[in-house]
Amino acid sequence: MFIFFVLGHFPRRIGGGALQALYSTVTATSDANAEKHVSFNNGIRGSLAEDCYFAMKAYEKGYKFNFIDGEMWEKSPFTVWDFIEQRKRWLQGVALVVHAPEISWKYKMWLFISLYAWITMPLSFSNIIMNFFFPLPIPFWLNFLCSFVTAVNMYMYVFGTIKSFSIYRVGLFKYCLCLIAVVFNVILSILMENVAVLLAVFSEKKKFYIVKKDFALKKDTNIVLV
Repeated sequence: MFIFFVLGHFPRRIGGGALQALYSTVTATSDANAEKHVSFNNGIRGSLAEDCYFAMKAYEKGYKFNFIDGEMWEKSPFTVWDFIEQRKRWLQGVALVVHAPEISWKYKMWLFISLYAWITMPLSFSNIIMNFFFPLPIPFWLNFLCSFVTAVNMYMYVFGTIKSFSIYRVGLFKYCLCLIAVVFNVILSILMENVAVLLAVFSEKKKFYIVKKDFALKKDTNIVLV
């Protein structure tokens, strides 16, 4: 379980191909033929995490991936429950991709490790809690690796905040507040992730939960366009 936890929580570039990650992504294609060749019509296995399935099939067919240097505005879930349901759908969708027999293990091995690092998160989290009540001697190298993985995960939250907000757009004060808030929000995020994993494992499968992203303004809200 620990091996899954260590190997599964880092981004990987596999042979210059698809960059594996289990967090919010946007898939864009620069070649129209690629979309026709791979297709988004891939049945049940490609319905819950369609971008992940598309990326795996494209990678298998020899297409290359890279980052686009730019900004894309997207609405995140507005409620805790929507966040949990979204993460639950992602996990179940990635599980379908990992266990899809039509995709070669050569191309999805790192995704497999990432998936089971995610699934075993409640066990890893419970070990942290149980250690306070039943402390056990831990070798230095193991303690170092656990601390390092935790630090990397916290860094990724901060890094995501840095990439999501701009000082020029929100101002220095709000920008600093966002960075401080995300550090204190890590514990809440971990708890929600654990709930999402448990629901993904023990609740209904193959259900596409639609996150409600329509934000209704109050009637007495005044909007000034500058």
